[in-house]
Amino acid sequence: MKNSTLLFRSLAIVILIAGCAHLVTYASKNSGYNYKTEDVITEDIISENEKTYDQNTDFITGKWKVTYNSKVFKGSIVYEIKKEGSRFNAYTSQYLDEKGNSQKAEGDKALIIKSFDGYRGDGTYRIEHEGEIYNVECTINMLDENTFELKYDYYGYSDMEIWKRN
Repeated sequence: MKNSTLLFRSLAIVILIAGCAHLVTYASKNSGYNYKTEDVITEDIISENEKTYDQNTDFITGKWKVTYNSKVFKGSIVYEIKKEGSRFNAYTSQYLDEKGNSQKAEGDKALIIKSFDGYRGDGTYRIEHEGEIYNVECTINMLDENTFELKYDYYGYSDMEIWKRN
């Protein structure tokens, strides 16, 4: 066999092997069953980034105290606001009467903040009246980093609460 024939056959085999490798790689990328390590790492990084702190909005998380002075309840309720996905939810944490006695709360969800830009927000406030629970649309207006007002209006009954960081 001549040297040129041997060279061309060897070159053809190398091209055939490289072409098959590229074809298999291309097919695995488009099959939906790609288990490459770099993809798993990328998903982990995205998950971690979703858990990062957003200083423009996440400062609202933590414990907040609201003082009430009505016929039904005189004292304060401490709520804990937690970030859950893209929303903030407030749960009852503690009840304080006017004499300073405290009782741990059941952890009921009291407020769902659907949107919040760091200054204003919209959500749903859960009000209990005569044994019934009502979901009422509300607005949030930050007064400073440690105080916000929550306003709601429900069938002509409107109210405003001041929430202070606890």
